[in-house]
This record gives sequence, structure tokens and C-alpha cells, in this order.
Amino acid sequence: MKKSICIIFLLVFSIVACSPVLKATQGERLFKEAQGLERKADYFSADKAYHQAKPLLVEEGKSKLADQCRYAFTRMRQITTTYPYEVDEVKKMIKEKYPETTDSRINEVIAGGRLPHMTIEGKTYYFKDFMNTLFHLYPEFRVKEEAGALGHQGKLMGLMGPFIHEQDPLKPGQTLTRPFSYSAAGEAVIPRDKLAEKGLLKVWMPLPLVNAAQQNLRIVSIYPEKYIKYPVKNDGDIGLVYFEIPLEEIKEDLKIGAKFNFIHYEEKFKVDPSNVGKYDKESYLYKRYTSSYKNLSITPAIAKTARKIAGDETNPYLIAKKFYDHIVYNLDYSYTPHEALDVLNIPESVYVHQHGYGDCGAQSMYFAALCRSIGIPAKASGGMQLFPNPKTGCGDHFWAQFYLPNYGWIPVDTSVGQLAKYDPGMTDKEKHDFIEYFFGNMDPYRYLIQVDVDVPLVPQPDEPLAFSIVLQEPTAICAEMDENPGFLLSESWKIIVKREGDKN
Repeated sequence: MKKSICIIFLLVFSIVACSPVLKATQGERLFKEAQGLERKADYFSADKAYHQAKPLLVEEGKSKLADQCRYAFTRMRQITTTYPYEVDEVKKMIKEKYPETTDSRINEVIAGGRLPHMTIEGKTYYFKDFMNTLFHLYPEFRVKEEAGALGHQGKLMGLMGPFIHEQDPLKPGQTLTRPFSYSAAGEAVIPRDKLAEKGLLKVWMPLPLVNAAQQNLRIVSIYPEKYIKYPVKNDGDIGLVYFEIPLEEIKEDLKIGAKFNFIHYEEKFKVDPSNVGKYDKESYLYKRYTSSYKNLSITPAIAKTARKIAGDETNPYLIAKKFYDHIVYNLDYSYTPHEALDVLNIPESVYVHQHGYGDCGAQSMYFAALCRSIGIPAKASGGMQLFPNPKTGCGDHFWAQFYLPNYGWIPVDTSVGQLAKYDPGMTDKEKHDFIEYFFGNMDPYRYLIQVDVDVPLVPQPDEPLAFSIVLQEPTAICAEMDENPGFLLSESWKIIVKREGDKN
């Protein structure tokens, strides 16, 4: 018996030993090389290797790895386009805009390390919107207006003044007042030659979400209507419409868009701290909105800071006010490298905590993380801010909310509140009143799309999106396209929102 087993073993060993060893294909080798380059932050080289690997993997029948290459194309683009400038370009751009600034001062600012940057292939690359950071972090550079709402603070003060200073008598318990009616038209046009000849293009387009402060939604049109796959979603966590478009049916440039009307109210809360109730810690609301999530992440460092700011205070309303003041007065505003953070899995709340600045969305997530870490339900909600001023226009915007028993969701806008910090023409009293308004009150210049960040789309995508934190413009996927169609939609999306009665 033992002799027979030995003979069988020798036969099997001989067959295995004589069989050709399975080797990785050329496509697989290139794919692994690309992965290694990506892990080392050699993103330009990684992108090249992924592009070389994909056609080989398709030819070799390795479809899953070929798809991984497509996803990598998107990641590499999000990182390299977020950080496009080398240091010499940064110096040149600062000098061109601020010619009176000395070279030594520019070098000093860059050496300070606060301008957003990252190392790619051993070189330092700077954030595409580093000029916005420069404007808000260094007062000497505020002599020239910066792009974006916060660069036009003087004009915005005029818009917000009536809400801050004019008394609007409310009935006991009333929180909604001064409704504004809006009409909106949004459209993206993708040239036919930018799309694949065939395949299924899956598109998610944002729409207004109906809630207490945003009502009377009327959809005028959505197109191309024939490709709407599911009914319009305008309740729950996010407002959107979903299309499935067979590309072989598209013969001309593809137009995707919607026209709609809605009303948005000003929110005003008068909170008596002694009247705040107790949280139901077993409720779904409490558990969901005190949990740590992808971008609204609660780290030990954030929790420690929250406890330090809260001190001995136990009232959730007064604690939230301390968090608001901390962000408004101690942190700075700055555009945030959202796309790269999304790819690199760096939570937005962590980025703000570590860098001491952030834009509206990042600050809102940080405020909510501070609240959640100490047991106060909170979220980062938003979509767009709607200003009738043509220079400030309608732009992407997010704000925060925290929950109080007996009152509900209380609005907070740290980044708009910070406008007062950047306007030298305001008196101390005006600054104080402006900042105080945006804790517990909210102007009606809003278009709400989603109640929180990282909300799943409906239906959920079956492959990575170009950007997954929020849905402020259409996004898409298509398995037959190397370039993520979400980029094409983002680049061509235009939306105009007008308040009824406005002339501009």
C-alpha cells in the first residue's frame, strides 16, 4: 500500500514539474507595475502604465482588470488635475497678480507650507485654486478681489442685510418666513464624438429636494425624457433623476437637462436653551447622525478638540454655538481639493482639522463631526446658493444642521458667517450681527439637493463615479468609455436660477 502511494506521488510530482509554469501576461505585469507606481504616488507614470495595460488586458480576455484600469484613469486624472502647478508656476502666478509683492515675500509664503500641495513623483505640486487660499489666509493679498462668493463679500453684505437687520415678526413656534420663488434651467451638452459609439450611458442629474424649507416643486421638463429609467426622486435624502441612454441611438450631440420651479423659505429659530429636550439615543435619527462616516469622519483628535471646546458646558445648543464660533473665528476659509481627497480617501473633516481651513462643504462636515463626536446629531446639507447678483451668480454651496429635541434641525452656515472676517468696511457691531445670524437662521437664497454628504444615489452606481461626495451637477458612468463621462457632464453643465421679479 505504501509503495503504491509513493508511485502515485512520484507520477503527480513529475506531471506538475514537467508542466509549464503559469506566468503573468504582459497586461497583468503592466497592471501590477501601475499599481506599484500608484502606491508610491508616481501618478503620472502610473497613469501611463494603466493606459498601456488596458488594451493588452482586453486582448488577453482579462475584462475585470481592464475595468480596474478604467477606474484608475479617473483616479489619476482627479489627482493630477487637482494639483497641476509646480513651484515656479506658483511664483509666477502670484507675481503676475500681485506685482508689488517682493520675491522674498512670495518665497516666504511658499516656505510656510500652508498653500495646499502634495508630492507627486518626488516633486511638489500645488492645488489648482491655491490663489483662493492665498487670498483668505494672508490679509495682504486681499487688496484684489478673488473669484467666488467670498471674494465679493461687499456685494453679498448688501444682499444679506435685510435678513440680518430687518425684524420679521413670527408667531410662536413659527420658523419659516419670507418665501422666495425661483425658476431654474440646467443643461449639459456632450459632443457626439466624445461619447462611445455604443454602450449604456448611466446618468444621475440633481433636482430640488422637497422639505420644510423648500416646497412647491414643479418640474417643467426633463430631457431626454424617453431615457428616464426611474421616477423622479424628490424626497428622502437626495433629489435626482436617473437616465439610461443606449449610445447607439444617439446620432447628434447629447443634451441632458431640466427646467423646474420651487419656493425656498428663510429659516429663523429662536431657541431657549432651557427648553431643549432629551435625545432618544435609541432612535434611528440619533444613531445615524452621531455616527462616523467616510467624509464626516470622527477621529480621536477631532473628538478631543470637541471636548476641549465644549469645556464644562452640557447644553447641546450652547455647545454647538461654541463649535460654530470656533470655526468662524479660529479657522479660515479656502477652497478645498475635494476631488483628490475623494480619491485618496482623506476625510474632509480630517483635512479641515489638520489644515485649519476649508470651504463651505469641508467646514460643514467639520462642524457636524465636532457635534457628532460629543453626541449632538448633525449633518452637512446643501446644493447651491442663489444670489440675484450676476457677478456672484448661483454657485455650489453646502451648510450644516444640528438637531435639538423640541426644535428640530437648526441651520448653521460657518463659511457665509465668515464673510464678516474678510470685509474691512464693516464695524465690529455689523460683524457681530452678521456672524450671529448664521447660527440658527438661514437666508432663502438656497437650492437644496441633498440632506447630507456621501448619500447613496438611486440606483446605486455599479462602478466608481468621478466624484462621489455630493451631487451638485450631473454625473455618469459608461463601461465602454475610457474617459469617465462624469467629467464631460461636469465641464459642460450650466444652470441658471432666477428669482421671480429679479430683472437680471
